[in-house]
Amino acid sequence: MSTRRTAVATMLALTVLVGACSSDSPVGPSTQRTTTLSQVLSEMSLPWMSAASSVGDKSRALSIGGPVASNCVYSATLQSFACPATTSNGLTITQSFTLLDASGKPQSQFDANATAAVHLKSTIAGTPSPTGMSTLTIDQQLDMTLSGLLTSTHVLNGAMTTHMTVMTTSVPPTPPTSFDVTMSMSMSNLVLPPSISGGNTWPLSGTITEDLTSLDGAKSPAITMHVTLTFNGTSKVAAIVTIGGLAQQCTIDLSTGTSTCG
Repeated sequence: MSTRRTAVATMLALTVLVGACSSDSPVGPSTQRTTTLSQVLSEMSLPWMSAASSVGDKSRALSIGGPVASNCVYSATLQSFACPATTSNGLTITQSFTLLDASGKPQSQFDANATAAVHLKSTIAGTPSPTGMSTLTIDQQLDMTLSGLLTSTHVLNGAMTTHMTVMTTSVPPTPPTSFDVTMSMSMSNLVLPPSISGGNTWPLSGTITEDLTSLDGAKSPAITMHVTLTFNGTSKVAAIVTIGGLAQQCTIDLSTGTSTCG
């Protein structure tokens, strides 16, 4: 197995995981009951693409937030809110969400005293503007639910699937290369912390798991990877990264986006 291929696959997986759990602004719930839909959608605003679109090049990073509630229209047929598609830097984003009461029944409007959860779906697809010597094509689907809105403990569960193709330009004598990466990620019982004004916050508990397959052009075999992160409320998260059946312990610092493996 190529050391370079392994390094690239590891970087891709850990970069996306860091992006999934960090934010440029506080997104945790307040210690009081949520009072507006905008607050809820803000909590669900995770910068997935900021990490995924950088792929080791932070100048390419793109931050995508949650939908703006006032822009979304309720459909009685679908019993959900559809938001207008937006395009930025070559990526098209579509989003929709459903409001749910304590029994899981859809609601036509937000009620701070009755809305218990929000189910959000989004897709991101396209090719960001090339940066440096590589281009990225991405197709991503995200499905997550924030529950516990009638309490002070808000819990996030969900899943994300992503397919990325990275193409690098030829620099003689090195030929052009391409990497196809497919990832599936699940978020399990991520307990969001109280908001902290002016600083980033991270899940108090819960896990994220990811399975990744990376193929270097026509070469074989593909690299497979399994990653498990367990959160404890701090910016430094313990991770177990398994590649080709071999596991190693890593630490990801969400405040800096860096990782170390021993």
